[in-house]
Amino acid sequence: MSHHHYEDVIDNKATNDRIKKIEEEKNKLEEEKKSLIKAEEIKNIRAFKLSQDLEQLKAVRDKTEKAIIEKTKELYKYCTHEKTRDEHRYVEGGYLNKSENITTTYCALCGIQVDEKVKYGGYS
Repeated sequence: MSHHHYEDVIDNKATNDRIKKIEEEKNKLEEEKKSLIKAEEIKNIRAFKLSQDLEQLKAVRDKTEKAIIEKTKELYKYCTHEKTRDEHRYVEGGYLNKSENITTTYCALCGIQVDEKVKYGGYS
């Protein structure tokens, strides 16, 4: 069987076409890879920035909490508890327990409990 030069040209063209398709697919995958890496870098940059922002906010919060504690201690030292507010609670009685009407008095300025009175009712 004779082998013609024409068949070599066809085989070369088919091989070259396959190589070209593979090269195109490779390039497409490379571009996709670059795009995914870029997206991850953007996410990482955003995450890093957010973590820095959170650290700053936490530092401000900690400083604020410390200031609140210091001011509260100072308020307790100077407050005379002259302005008060009452809170009322009712605890239902049972077979063995009397009902309770509880009045708790708090300082309106510093919030400390100043007094508590309990009035007992009857058994249920």
